[in-house]
Amino acid sequence: MALFILLFMLLPGISLAQLSSSTDIGNTTLFNSDGRSGMRQSIGNMDIYTFSDGSSTTRSRIGNTDIYSGSNPSLSGSTNRIGNTTLGTWQDGTTSTHQSIGGTTLHNFSNGKSCTSQKVGATTITTCD
Repeated sequence: MALFILLFMLLPGISLAQLSSSTDIGNTTLFNSDGRSGMRQSIGNMDIYTFSDGSSTTRSRIGNTDIYSGSNPSLSGSTNRIGNTTLGTWQDGTTSTHQSIGGTTLHNFSNGKSCTSQKVGATTITTCD
């Protein structure tokens, strides 16, 4: 779930002090953030993300590495998970670090963005500054 938030935060035009949420329904996740919405569908080791602005990306999971192939550079790249920390490298030049502690994930990006995600049941709430 936190990785969908990661992708959503990489999209250009996301404003500061934003609040976003997502809800899991089986193998589908519906999300909304800053007036944008989308859907993630999971099929085996692959997730397909479709955003309301027409952009999309596919995530393939191979062990601790996730490969993203998207419709623009900010949605293409890879992440590598080591314990409770995930490191990301994106084709738009952005890097990211995500650290999970219990139900909370801290997201930090090389472009200065930072966000916190908290999962409560099937819903994840994310705030960014």
